[in-house]
Amino acid sequence: MLKKIGILFIIISTLLGCSIHAEIPVPERAQKTVEEPRPVDCVTIAAIGDIMVHGAQLKSARDDENYAYDFEPVFSQVKDLLSAADLTIGNLETTLPGREELYSGYPQFGAPDALAEAIKGAGVDILNTANNHACDKGERGLVRTIKVLDAYGLLHIGTYRDKTAYETQRILLVERNHIRLAVLSYTYGVNDMSIPEGTYIGLIDQQQMTDDVKLARAQNPDFIICLLHWGTEYQRYPDDAQKTMIATLFSEGVDIVLGSHPHVLQPFELHSVTDKYGDTRPRLVIYSLGNFVSNQRDRYRDGGIILNFTLQKQYSPDKGTTLNITEVHYTPTWVYVHRTADKNQFYVLPIPRYLKNDQPLQLPDEAYQKMLTFYEDTQSHLQPGPLEEEETKTHMIEGKE
Repeated sequence: MLKKIGILFIIISTLLGCSIHAEIPVPERAQKTVEEPRPVDCVTIAAIGDIMVHGAQLKSARDDENYAYDFEPVFSQVKDLLSAADLTIGNLETTLPGREELYSGYPQFGAPDALAEAIKGAGVDILNTANNHACDKGERGLVRTIKVLDAYGLLHIGTYRDKTAYETQRILLVERNHIRLAVLSYTYGVNDMSIPEGTYIGLIDQQQMTDDVKLARAQNPDFIICLLHWGTEYQRYPDDAQKTMIATLFSEGVDIVLGSHPHVLQPFELHSVTDKYGDTRPRLVIYSLGNFVSNQRDRYRDGGIILNFTLQKQYSPDKGTTLNITEVHYTPTWVYVHRTADKNQFYVLPIPRYLKNDQPLQLPDEAYQKMLTFYEDTQSHLQPGPLEEEETKTHMIEGKE
């Protein structure tokens, strides 16, 4: 009798569009077989570009009195935006070698562990470590970076301490809100350095990438995300080779590609693509996310964006499971260097909040004008690509937070 009451309650609740709460006692056997219906599952993603630490940033973060470093202020103005997403992904373009004498900016990057602590505290979940600076501090830098990220609970993909790690971890599986993701990572190279013996880095190789996507598909993910460190530095548009690779990856079954390396923003596009398995669904690419934080102060290089999108899995008795990418939008960000007589402080600012320059952290006129220039450049540059299916839309929302 109780089982019949439970089933009747589910039917009535579904018809009324209500959420079901376990307020009516259900026999133990029924608890094992009756599941709360989930008509739609969603995961919100935030993607940011290059996290770099140049010499000026090291000096800024240094606490000489306590012989320590503090990068927390750098992310303080965007922490709420990064933390709001279910999953936040960034590109770590430095190493964590662990010794003061190994800390340096360009051309061979090495930063204190305090950077990882600040990144974690700001709400970042996954870091790409496959980039052209992965080998800057040799084997120590590559291997120790992995250990530090593990210690801080930061997921990572792209570099591997040994063959076993490469073979078992080059497909990063993450599940959020009943949606299963597979994440892959590759770089075009490592600045002509030798990859330390015994370690591995995901390198852009068409056959290897095809094999990895196939391996990822075997894990039954709902979406496959590929992180690519590629392209030409300071070039604001992707080249034909990049476009060809995107077409290939989408055909193989990749759903989202997040690009880095050019240090400037390149456009994003949302396409409806049928892959070689016959699945037709939206596929998203941003060719370059630009610099999230760095000491590059030239036009187009002094900022980036937080790219947000939602991955959606919808259940229907008639159509089965439908996968979608929705709510694609971005928040432009700009790196502000607050200069004082004693020390400079770097901040990543969410530009929409500072357009009236009425925040507690008020900008001098010169800095404010540079921020406005970056904002206007970004708004005019980032136009959505074509989308063939009408029911899926790309939203570019100014100032959405």
